[in-house]
Order: sequence, then structure tokens, then C-alpha cells
Amino acid sequence: MQDTPTSRRPLVLVIDDTPQNLSLMRDLLDAHYTVKLAPSGARGLEIAAATPPDLILLDVMMPDMDGYEVCRRLKAAPASADIPVIFVTAMTETENEEEGLALGAVDYITKPICAPIVLARVRSQLALKAAADLLRSRNALLAASNARVQELLYNILPVEVADELSASGEVKPVRHESASVLFTDFSGFTQTASTMPANRMVAELNDIFAAFDDICDELGVEKIKTIGDAYMAAAGLPKPCDDHAQRCVHAGLRMAAYMAMRNESAAFKWDLRIGIHSGPVVSGVVGKRKYAFDIWGDSVNLAARMESAGEVGRVNISAYTYDLVRATFNCEYRGKLDAKGKGLVGMYFADSVAEPAR
Repeated sequence: MQDTPTSRRPLVLVIDDTPQNLSLMRDLLDAHYTVKLAPSGARGLEIAAATPPDLILLDVMMPDMDGYEVCRRLKAAPASADIPVIFVTAMTETENEEEGLALGAVDYITKPICAPIVLARVRSQLALKAAADLLRSRNALLAASNARVQELLYNILPVEVADELSASGEVKPVRHESASVLFTDFSGFTQTASTMPANRMVAELNDIFAAFDDICDELGVEKIKTIGDAYMAAAGLPKPCDDHAQRCVHAGLRMAAYMAMRNESAAFKWDLRIGIHSGPVVSGVVGKRKYAFDIWGDSVNLAARMESAGEVGRVNISAYTYDLVRATFNCEYRGKLDAKGKGLVGMYFADSVAEPAR
């Protein structure tokens, strides 16, 4: 990135109660800089607040408000705190210079004025300020860029995982002893998708999955990924929680309700199946340039089987998940059904939130 040069002349503010000194400084600086004159400290503060200059030449000995007080107020105001201040004084005692420098002044010029010295010091301080301004500008751009990168990372990975990756450059796999996994899929997707244009199909899926994302965010369920027309999410990871099964069942019921409501008016009707299983899983990040947070384990496979063995518009849960949510939801026992590769597995439909016992 190349820096864009500017033709604006630096603005120098001269604050001095002596008219002759103001005229002298104006004549000296006017050929190279835009010059503003202030005959008092109060007026100098007004100009600095309204039109912050690039540099201030400040007389020390002034009535009503001396240069030290003016400098103190300049440095206390955010708009003028970074403006370099050069004191102009007839005093030569070391303690006077120490006081000024302690207040934030960058230099001292002693009277009587020597034109080459004034010009050299003004030029030097303006160059330093220009470099500091450029550095601040680049730092601001870098901070904004880093914030955008972090925001994008949070959209790809769970917050805890993204922070670990940013801090250490890697994410260690973690075994979660108790979590719940939710799968959704559309029945007859291939046939339905073949009847619509590709851009319409993508728009439909994006609309539905965006609604699922909102549901998961509201309930504290972590979206894992989408695989074609399948949507995968989990609760209880990466941050453990005791109610992971309840969160997933709540999410599944809301997704089913959303699809039922959408199908009432939508041109294309989507038949959604939902399956949930709870158990141990392993989570981690894969990829070198395109990171992906994923989970593995038999619990993931069983959750997928719950979805494929379910029915359209219903939330099919395993017996293990049922044991975790039986006090929270009304559930309908389906019996032991064949789950591909797993044999007979006890399954339930979760129907609604259970009424509290009286």
C-alpha cells in the first residue's frame, strides 16, 4: 500500500502576548507554513480546539495564563493531546525546561529568536508528527483489519476455539464425555432440487439454514457444518454444559415448527427429518489454510442414524437422549428400530415441553 501525498501546508499556531513576537514568527514561518496567531493563552486554546494545528509555538511568560498552564490544558484535551508543543522563552534555567518537558512539551527555543534554529526545530518536529500520524493511521487500519479477521474467524469457529487458535496457532483435540449431536436432512431432496434452478435451490437452503443458525445461537447450540442439504449442530461443546440434550431438543422442535410454518406459504415444500443422540465425542480443528471445526465418534454416527430413521416433521431421539430429557419434554416411545450399522436401537419422538408436575 502506497501512502498518498498531501499538498496541505502544515498549520502552526503561535501563542504569545507580545505583538512584535507574533509578527516576527509570522514573517519567519509564513513562507513555509500556514500560520495562526493567538495573543493570549485563552485564545490559543480556543483555536487549538476549533482547528487543531500541527505544531504549537508557545510563549512561557504570559499574563492571566502562562504557557505552562496552557500546555497542561492542551495535553488534557483529547483533541489536542498529541499536538507537539515547543516552548519559546527567555528563561534558561534547567528547572524551567524540566517543568515544560514534564508537561509534555517536545522542545525549547530560547529568546532572542534565531531564525535558522526556529525553522530547523519546527521542521524537525513537524516531520516527527507526520511520521507519528502515519504510524497511528497504519495502526488503526491494522487494528480494523485484525478485528475483521477475528470476526470472520468467529463466524467459522466457536469463540473458544478461535481464541485458542489465535493465541497459540493450533487447537488441541478435546474429548467431551457428554454432549448432544443434532442432524437434520430433507427427505426427497434430490428429486425436489432437480425441479428448480440452481440459484433458487441455493437461495432456499441459505434461507432455511440461516433460520437454523438463529435458532442455534439463541439456544446455545453450536453449529458444526452443513453437508449438502444436511445441517449438523451440537451442544455441550466446546464449552461443557449440563443441559446439552435439552438445548438440542429445543432446537429440533423449533426447527420443525419453523419448517411447518414456512411450508404453509412457500412455493417449494421441504420435508425435514431431525435426529438427536447424546454421548461422548471428540472435537478438533482440521485444515491448514481453510480451518474447519468438526466432531467425531460413535455418538455422531448414531445421531445421523436417528435422523435417517426418523419421520418428516418429527424430532427423533435416542433412548440415551430420552433419559436426559424425559423430565423436560413429552416423548413418545417408538420401540427398538433398526439403525443402519447399529442394529436395533430404542427411539423416541420428542413432541413438546412437558407440563410441570403439580
